[in-house]
Amino acid sequence: MSSCHPVILSSCHPVILSSCHPTMIYLLLNCDEYLAAQRIAEWKAALGDAEMADLNTNVLEGERISAADLLAQANMMPFLTVRRLLLVNGYLDQLDKRMSASKSPESAAYAEAVHLLAEVPHVPDTCDLVFVDKSVDKRRHLWKGFSLPEKDGQPARKVAGLEALIKARQISAVAVETPDAKTLPAWIQAQTKARKIAIEGRAVQMLADFVGPNLRQLDNELEKLATYAGKRAITPDDVKLMVSDASEALIWDLTDALSQRNARNAIQSLYELRRGDANPFYLLTMIARQYRVMLKVKEAMRPGKGGQSSSEYDVAGRIGEKPYSAKKAMAQAGKYSLPELDGIMNRLLEADYAMKTGADAETEIDLLIAELTRK
Repeated sequence: MSSCHPVILSSCHPVILSSCHPTMIYLLLNCDEYLAAQRIAEWKAALGDAEMADLNTNVLEGERISAADLLAQANMMPFLTVRRLLLVNGYLDQLDKRMSASKSPESAAYAEAVHLLAEVPHVPDTCDLVFVDKSVDKRRHLWKGFSLPEKDGQPARKVAGLEALIKARQISAVAVETPDAKTLPAWIQAQTKARKIAIEGRAVQMLADFVGPNLRQLDNELEKLATYAGKRAITPDDVKLMVSDASEALIWDLTDALSQRNARNAIQSLYELRRGDANPFYLLTMIARQYRVMLKVKEAMRPGKGGQSSSEYDVAGRIGEKPYSAKKAMAQAGKYSLPELDGIMNRLLEADYAMKTGADAETEIDLLIAELTRK
């Protein structure tokens, strides 16, 4: 058994705070899936030879195991190597919810928590134990601790939760947040630099705007763009051409022209979309979506609901959209009154009905654009 302090980590970039560690216990709490996978890959690589690492890595699903199962696995000896890796997905989250539902310190869920909290610090030096959880409610007993009543001649006692173990330096907690919309361009720049991918600054911002903080998709898009660009730098035109969400930006260009009643720019944007093989039903659906976003923005910006001083990041959070969409809608919504937006939504419904009951779809889109740009 090790006398070293375990580390519970609530981030995607663990920092070892103890010089006496061979025992390593981590909690990846509410961590982005992509960053969690990256860190787990590093732990696995640290085991040495890839084949031996596979043999010495086990994954447990939290809803199917008990504390006894988990601890038994953690106490198993590694096979032909000095350490093994045990990944436990969703266990603490499940235990936290079971304890909350039971409401009694005498329940099976609380008994399991007592077992876990007492024994986890004594996991042997030969195991790296990683808890991967969406959340642990810091208002509840698994985090805060709880009291056990007197029973069968045993006196009442207090059980330290995760918070108390942290304060006692038996557990070290480190928090690093996943990049948000504001820090995402810097994250993309760091990724491209690490992978030696050349990319223009405007392309970085465009990629962040189009995809948002979906790091797994961003990784895939960077790989695709790098392959397409070859030895040259990735450009904004590459992003427009290759990124799956880029068509949304073209739709915003179209609705921007419509809000300005600029028929020439609207026709040009429509041409660009059709050149990309956008069919009429897709175009109508996306145009309708953008106007619905404008309606949501209009509502979110009403006095008492955030006001006109709100940033696109604030508004995006309130309406459940990406900052890029919120920013575009904020600029365009001010050019319409609520009755005008309601009227446009009704006209879009009429176009949808006409297209589905025999009207020529391309012609219907052309008529719609002409009407919406009429001054």
